[in-house]
Amino acid sequence: MAKIGILGGSFNPIHAGHMRMAVEAREAVGLERVLLMPAGEPPHKPAEGMLPFAHRLRLVELAVRGVPGLSASGLEGTRTGPSYSVDTLTALREKMPGDDLHFIMGSESFLALPKWHRGLELPHLCSLAVVLRPGADGARVAAFAEANWPGMERTGQNSMRFASGTGLFTVSMPVLEVCSTDIRRRWRERRCLAMLVPQAAEEILERGGSAYEQAWGQRAES
Repeated sequence: MAKIGILGGSFNPIHAGHMRMAVEAREAVGLERVLLMPAGEPPHKPAEGMLPFAHRLRLVELAVRGVPGLSASGLEGTRTGPSYSVDTLTALREKMPGDDLHFIMGSESFLALPKWHRGLELPHLCSLAVVLRPGADGARVAAFAEANWPGMERTGQNSMRFASGTGLFTVSMPVLEVCSTDIRRRWRERRCLAMLVPQAAEEILERGGSAYEQAWGQRAES
């Protein structure tokens, strides 16, 4: 049974924070592989300003090239409708029945799961690896879990077990103040994106093109 991580997101575009999140979770939880999976139709992000799926997937494919244990998944491109995590994980369970799946998410997303579409059902489908954001700590994550899922069992300093048998892991991560919104602004302003996005993705972004300008806006004159 392979331990597989899933990191989803709009990846509009993928950046260093996403990559580091995947690496930290892989190392902390002992995952064999992490699938970085662009959402087909991100349910919480407006379609306006969103790159076409194929472009976002290509940037992820370039970003993970040569990074041990990371790979890109285009699963969401084959599905229609909003990319709800519960539906994605259900599809993955059917596609990978023999694997031990771990859904990677930031602590702010974990604490908002009651507001997600069937968010409280996620532990019935897979384990959760929660990457701690600035201002969050493992104690807050544990208290939230115990308040929302009866029968939680503490199994270690950074781990718990849901009554369903899946695990909850907290993962520390270096603070990286980078976000896709800022990268899109820098791209429009033709500012350097080095060290903010993976190098291979940076090269594609620097070339630009009509799809990028249509989604993100006109670039400044060079």
